[in-house]
Amino acid sequence: MDTGKENDAGTSADLRLLVLAAGTGVGQNILATLAGRRHGLTLIATSSVVNEPSLFEFDVVYRVPPTVEGDAFEGTLLDIMDRERVDLVIPCRDDDVVFLAALGERRPELAHRLLCGSVEPARVICDKWLSAEFCTRHELPFAASIIGGSVAERAAFVARHGFPLVAKPRRGYASLDVYLIWNEGQLQRTLDQDEYIVQQFLGDPQVVTDYLAAMEARGIPLCYTLQGTKHSIQVLIAPDGSIAHVICTLTRQDRRRSKWAGPDTDSAAREIGAKCAHAFAQAGWRGPLNIQCQRAPDGGLFIHEFNGRFTGGTLSRWLVGFDEVGPTFERFTGRPIPADRTPPPEAVETFDCVVGRVADPVDVALFERDRVWRRRR
Repeated sequence: MDTGKENDAGTSADLRLLVLAAGTGVGQNILATLAGRRHGLTLIATSSVVNEPSLFEFDVVYRVPPTVEGDAFEGTLLDIMDRERVDLVIPCRDDDVVFLAALGERRPELAHRLLCGSVEPARVICDKWLSAEFCTRHELPFAASIIGGSVAERAAFVARHGFPLVAKPRRGYASLDVYLIWNEGQLQRTLDQDEYIVQQFLGDPQVVTDYLAAMEARGIPLCYTLQGTKHSIQVLIAPDGSIAHVICTLTRQDRRRSKWAGPDTDSAAREIGAKCAHAFAQAGWRGPLNIQCQRAPDGGLFIHEFNGRFTGGTLSRWLVGFDEVGPTFERFTGRPIPADRTPPPEAVETFDCVVGRVADPVDVALFERDRVWRRRR
């Protein structure tokens, strides 16, 4: 370890990548897919926290203000980009996606170094109501949705889609603050909140009915999930607007603390991915586009949200044979990243689970004191 201020990590010939909010699960996934093929790469990270163990697997880490502190965050980011001669900035959170898109419009000379598109599609991607409106305009199959609404509009929505329904923050992520609602009172209270959207439930409603009956009879279980199989589609829109790839996988919560993932051979998923890619490319989006879908009881496949970045499924896709990270960096920098799969070999399925990790307290203390940490090569 080394906390010297000089830029001694890597060489000028390295491809220099800056990963924002690198301690998130997305940042850890990017890091894991690059294991075994980091030769010629300098991986630089930012974080607003100091004790996430994965941070110390990067070559350089900077402590930064939270993204919501606009001007302070921007000033720090621009200083890091200049000091570290960054070739590409990679967002790991929705807030960073919108921030970078806006930065690229304000500072067009930086746009080619930011892994994102223009700000309008960034807002569409990160706001589920704007996503619903975008899909309506482009005839894309998005889950039926409502915000606010009159008494008559709310009643008509329930009459058409029934209970249960799904309540989500318009700008939420990682399934936080998402609720299944099953009665009129819950619906009214949810739709009275400006920041919430209500969507049709795409799973089997009988599963929810059975769960509620069991809860009434036996009590509330400590561990449960009502999430079914999800279709995850990962698209890459190249800087020239062409579609570089459409990757389709299936995921499901397999056990209490693990998740299963495997390839999705459903042609409907690939068709949705291609149509979304073309619509967003025309709207000015560039870079990763993740499309989350689920199948309704009638068999139709519907989108329920988008992400404009790599996701929590990035590592799972890599493990089952899909490299989305290397081709993305190559398309945006012109520098090839070899698909070194040793380890791991390509698999037919993967299981994610929670594992314990630790950071060296000395590294944490030095990073907190100096606000920068460097790996000694």
